[in-house]
Amino acid sequence: MVELAEQRSEAAWKIRNLEDYEGRLERAAHRFDEISKERPESALVVYETILMKSGRSKGEIRSLVREFRETFEDEEEPLDIPRVSSIMSVEGDGWFFGNENLRVLTGRLLGQFQHRVAQYNYVDEREVLRRWADGYDTRLFIRRRIQETEPVVGVVGGLDLTLFQYLRVAAGGNTLVPTENVRRALGALGYEGDVYESLAQAEGLALYIDLPAPIVGEMLEDLGREGFSDFPEPPRETAEPEEIDEEGVPSAGGPVEGGAAQASPPEAGREGAPGTADGEEKG
Repeated sequence: MVELAEQRSEAAWKIRNLEDYEGRLERAAHRFDEISKERPESALVVYETILMKSGRSKGEIRSLVREFRETFEDEEEPLDIPRVSSIMSVEGDGWFFGNENLRVLTGRLLGQFQHRVAQYNYVDEREVLRRWADGYDTRLFIRRRIQETEPVVGVVGGLDLTLFQYLRVAAGGNTLVPTENVRRALGALGYEGDVYESLAQAEGLALYIDLPAPIVGEMLEDLGREGFSDFPEPPRETAEPEEIDEEGVPSAGGPVEGGAAQASPPEAGREGAPGTADGEEKG
C-alpha cells in the first residue's frame, strides 16, 4: 500500500508540474464540458453506447442518434426510456446500421434501466443512470473483474470493459475510459498492468491530483496521443506519499457534485499545494 501511494504521489507530482499543466487542464476541462453538453437524453445515451459496438465512426453514430431524435422528438412526449423502448420495439434495424443484435441489446438495456427508474420511485432518469454509474455494486463489479464473465447491467451482457466504461462516463459517473492512449500515458508515468489495473491506476491518480476522473482521463488521452514521456522528476523530498486514510486515498476532501469531484483551480494543483479528494478509491 505504501509503495502504491508513493507511486501515485510521484505520478501526480509529475503531471501537476508539467510546464503546460494549466493549459492542458483547461483544454481537458473544456473538452469534457463540451462533451457533457452534447450528451443526449438518458435513453439515447444507452442507444449511442450500443451503436459503438457496430464499429462505425463516432461521427456516423452521433449523426444517426441526432436523426433518431429529430424524427421522433415531440414537445408533448419526451424521449424518455419508456418511449424510446416502445419506438425501438416496432422500428426496424435501420436505426442500428442493419444489425438486429444491436437493436435487441439496446432494448434489453433500456428495460433494465427502466426497472431501475421504477425502483427509485421515478427519480429523474439522468440521476438514476448517474447513481448506477457511481454505485458501489457497479464499482465492485469492475474491481472484481466480474465483467469478464457476467452480464454488466442487471441480467444483460454484451458490453466489453471499454464500452461499459464509456456508458458509465456518459451516464455522469466519476470514472474514465482506459483507452490505448490512456494506458500509454500511464506507462510513461511508470505504471504497468492490464486494462483493469490501468483503470484502477488512473482513477487513483485522479484522487491524488484532486480532479474529476473524466478530466484526468482527457489529460491522459492527450498525453498518450502525443507520445509524451518527458515528465519532470520530483525532488526526493517532495516525492514522499501524501497522508492517506485507512481506505488508501488522501485524507483531505473536496466537494462532490453530480457524481464527480469538482476541479480545483489550476494553481491548487501546482507544487506546494498537493491535491487530495475524499472518497473511496475506485478500481
